[in-house]
Amino acid sequence: MSWQSMGLIPRLVTKEDICSYLGGISSATYDKWTRRGLAPGPVPGTNRYDIRQHDRLLDEKLGLATAGRPPSPLEEWEQSYGK
Repeated sequence: MSWQSMGLIPRLVTKEDICSYLGGISSATYDKWTRRGLAPGPVPGTNRYDIRQHDRLLDEKLGLATAGRPPSPLEEWEQSYGK
């Protein structure tokens, strides 16, 4: 049974999967977004992409990130080590 058939989204995904998650953009568009700071790129030392990191960066760009509350310990750790 696959994660898709179970309705689950894994945290780390392939580039093809992250492009699909971001609205079906092309790999070339993703690379452009990364150069412009709109996408974080792969987890360092891997070829996997962290969905939460992408959500967080997009939230920051849209002014939605942690509005009105301090970051959780997990968010602090991700900010320190996830980029």
